[in-house]
Amino acid sequence: MDPLLTVDVVLFRTTRDGRFVPIGADVPLDLTDPAKPAEDHLRALDGASVSLVAGPDLPAEVVRAVAATPVPRLFQSSSWLYRHRAVIFTGERCVVGGHVLHYNDLFGLYVTEVESESATVVAVKDTGTESSVVATASFDLLTQPWIPVVGEDGETRQLGLRDVILSAHTIRRITAETPTMTAALHRLLLAFFHRVYGPESEAAWRELWTAEQLPTETLDTYLHQDKFDLFHPEMPFMQCAKLASLAPATAAKLVPYRAVGNNVTLFDHTTAVDRVALSPQEAARWLVTVQAFDPGGMKTPYEKDKSSERAPCNHFGVVVVEGENLKETLLLNALVYRPDHEKPMMTAHDDRPVWEEETGPSPRPDKRTARGWTDLLTWPSRRVLLSATGSGEETLVDGVVITPGTRLDASLVDEEWMAAFRRPRDAKGRFKKDASMLPVRLHPLRGVWRHSVELLLTDVWEEGKNRRRPAALGQIAELAERRLIPLDAVYTLRVFGQRLDAKASVIEAWMEEQVPAPVPLLRAKDENLGAIIGHAIALADDAGSALRSFQAEYRKDFRDATTPDIDHQYWPRLSRPFGAFLVALGDARANGHSELPAIQAWARQVKRLAATVADRWVAGSPARGRAMVALGKHHGVFHSRLATSERTFHAETVAYVTGKEDADV
Repeated sequence: MDPLLTVDVVLFRTTRDGRFVPIGADVPLDLTDPAKPAEDHLRALDGASVSLVAGPDLPAEVVRAVAATPVPRLFQSSSWLYRHRAVIFTGERCVVGGHVLHYNDLFGLYVTEVESESATVVAVKDTGTESSVVATASFDLLTQPWIPVVGEDGETRQLGLRDVILSAHTIRRITAETPTMTAALHRLLLAFFHRVYGPESEAAWRELWTAEQLPTETLDTYLHQDKFDLFHPEMPFMQCAKLASLAPATAAKLVPYRAVGNNVTLFDHTTAVDRVALSPQEAARWLVTVQAFDPGGMKTPYEKDKSSERAPCNHFGVVVVEGENLKETLLLNALVYRPDHEKPMMTAHDDRPVWEEETGPSPRPDKRTARGWTDLLTWPSRRVLLSATGSGEETLVDGVVITPGTRLDASLVDEEWMAAFRRPRDAKGRFKKDASMLPVRLHPLRGVWRHSVELLLTDVWEEGKNRRRPAALGQIAELAERRLIPLDAVYTLRVFGQRLDAKASVIEAWMEEQVPAPVPLLRAKDENLGAIIGHAIALADDAGSALRSFQAEYRKDFRDATTPDIDHQYWPRLSRPFGAFLVALGDARANGHSELPAIQAWARQVKRLAATVADRWVAGSPARGRAMVALGKHHGVFHSRLATSERTFHAETVAYVTGKEDADV
């Protein structure tokens, strides 16, 4: 007999916590353990061993596929197991070679064709009886490591979803390959957190906040392991199994900086003719990112529809409030969640994340409103199906199908709580009454700190009329009022986004910025702080405008466009000083002191930086003779304009200063 047409195997089932147990036993085993199995383990393995023989009821390609898998290390030191393979069932089924293999205690093992309703049943008797089974790729996102985190010790490692939650109090932050991936993972974790822990009330939030770590029992009660298998035959995580009829494209389509087709990018020289393979960990991270941030444009059609809109997170800067550790971060961003009471707003009783769907999505694109907050956090903007090769530790993702998914029918300002919004102004600085509020987005040059009023402060007169900060900040302010969090705490807003080209189909840049979020500023309910911060931003704008005018006048006089743009030396260097300015304002407000020292320090920083940038630009100019005289004249005009802006700033802000001025000021 052809040796490839028969193979000895041991059958395993996967437990809810991701361990492997021989069928018919209750002893979990580590298949990577090189030590010789104990006697009770050998008895369990013996009871679950069968011989697979190809025949009318078992296709030869299935037996060959099983025989091609490596012998587990646990078996290699045994005199009778050293040629056995391990076959692992997840959810009583697995897929290989166009077949679905099932196992249950009543029928034993039986084989069905993929997408077929007829089944061939193969009885399972004692060890040695001819039987059938199949090995399949499986990657459990609950227990297998795939989320990159930085611990309090500064070490970077990867954890599964369950371990991320239970170790959140020892994790500093999540940090992934790109800012968009980090944002997408935060949104996924927040949806997961809401479904596990709520919290359904402020009291429940307080209990979680004061606990040393997030409770295990609540988490394990929620978990449904088959819902988090990246390669599940019927409901792969965040994917559409019914796309199996389409030929997969290169896995490079998952990764924006990898070349696709014949296009070679500046930093990557992979083309479609090259084989690109991703680990399951990499593929899972990019899958989550694609659903949140995939650009628009033409996709592979399932039938006819190739057009896709930008995934939701392309429309705004994703704001994450960061605490001292990931546990704090999750809770600071977790709104009171009670769908049966429409909390948060626009969340209905049937709200649920994508993994709680009873059936997989239709392969056809559709359009609908969001059922609520966790539905929006895990929005299925694309239909995706990963194509895997190998099994166990040898599993790789070497292909993917991406088609248009579900279009979001929503007004983001009414439903998106991880973003800030503002109403645009006219040329005179007045709000455009008929214009819709726009989300705050990141600019590749000018920092997001310029939107600190919209990000941090409540609208004193009517919150939501002309601006709206991320919802978590309003909740933090209320919790501070009730002394549930420190009144003088300073958290960090991390803002993530990406810039697309004019057609919104190609990613041009990823961006990530941070802004301090002092609790005293979040709690402020007067217009003074908003005015001070607004004038501080206006001072920076005026200085930047003076620099651009200085450069433009010189270029106009001498038609010289060879000098570098002056903006690039100015705006990026203001982010840190402005952060210090915000912290100083918060300290002053918390302690009842005057804001004047912070105002004066900020004015000095802006003036010094703008003057330094101008001086360095002059020093680097190739001007000679008459051009040097003209350059000196424009330089003098710049300094005069800068001094005027500083005087105006002080005159305008003095009316908003509160508190007692320190004696040494």
